[in-house]
Amino acid sequence: MPAPTPFRPRDSRAARSAVVVGGGIGGLACALALRRAGLTVQVLEQARKLREVGAGLQLTPNATRILRDLGVLPRLEAVAVAPRSLDVRDGRSGATITRAHYGPAASRYGAPFLVVHRADLQNLLAEAAREAGAVIALGTELAAVESAFGGVRAVAKQGDKLIAHGADILVGADGVRSAVRAHLGLAVPPVFARRLAYRATVPVPAKHPPDVRLYLGRDAHLVVYPVKGGALLNIVAIVKETVPVARWNAPGDSAAVHQAFAAWAPEVRRLLESAPHFLCWGLYDIDPLPRWGSGRVTLLGDAAHAMLPFLAQGAAQAIEDAAALATAICSGGDAASALRAYEGARHGRTARIQSEARRNGMVYHLSGPPRLARDLVLRSSGAALLDRYGWIYGA
Repeated sequence: MPAPTPFRPRDSRAARSAVVVGGGIGGLACALALRRAGLTVQVLEQARKLREVGAGLQLTPNATRILRDLGVLPRLEAVAVAPRSLDVRDGRSGATITRAHYGPAASRYGAPFLVVHRADLQNLLAEAAREAGAVIALGTELAAVESAFGGVRAVAKQGDKLIAHGADILVGADGVRSAVRAHLGLAVPPVFARRLAYRATVPVPAKHPPDVRLYLGRDAHLVVYPVKGGALLNIVAIVKETVPVARWNAPGDSAAVHQAFAAWAPEVRRLLESAPHFLCWGLYDIDPLPRWGSGRVTLLGDAAHAMLPFLAQGAAQAIEDAAALATAICSGGDAASALRAYEGARHGRTARIQSEARRNGMVYHLSGPPRLARDLVLRSSGAALLDRYGWIYGA
């Protein structure tokens, strides 16, 4: 791992140290980026060990380009898969609606499309952050955020003790139900998307191509792609649910999954039947916030802009946040102004992606004439389908 970039603040009030609340992908990417910018970094994570939440992730060029800059792309490519194509299919018939190859698009955007197991990415980011000098404190639950003379302080519960962690800035990377966001007075409730996600991983079936397959149907869709270097297949089944569901990473009802997809193509049913069990959670996002921070405190990732997974941008946008925050800190000036500059640079883009992800969730589940119109548009897009999101991938 390359040594941290020398950091020479131009202002005595500039940030030299940071506390990052949350040890997920966004928090760890932030810790690594800030260490490489020369800050002293401590990560506070309430879990006693870093563990998988979910299974697969799609990483688009806007994220992998930053991971390359952070020096971790070679490690990532060793455990990830570069999928051949995006194959969009009709869920009932199994027929391909359209296909777009990732290779040419990766060349255009200067970085690869990758699919990876979430735990693999989280672990390599933690390893890289520690190698760069970040301290990761596990089993540490945030209790309060306080102003301190010339800085900010996170009061956290560690076992039966309360410990104060002081720094120049504090970054809340603690998810959709962020405690830091609440401490900022931004009590924005997560919005239930009327969707449940069921996830499973199974051994890759014989002759299964290294594609991302997206099956579309009425009130449901299915996403399938390889992870763990191609050894396992990640299955995500999304179904409609009108009653809010608070479950998070809980055991799922296999019978409900099979019932929802009972009339779908045989290949879909075979994939679902191959799963010994499913994990289930409700899908939530948040409405764009009026602000992300105050003083020497800011938000990052889902805490700032939780989004639905229908653009595969949740992790990617958290990684973008990390890079943008480090850039703002290195630009000189006082810490609070740097945080406001970071927020200003990121707010409009993430709000647009949140909106587009919500729209995709509706488009995926169309039926009747609107479905036919959608499929016609997809067929006409063909190889250019990925370029529709060039404004995301090329940024």
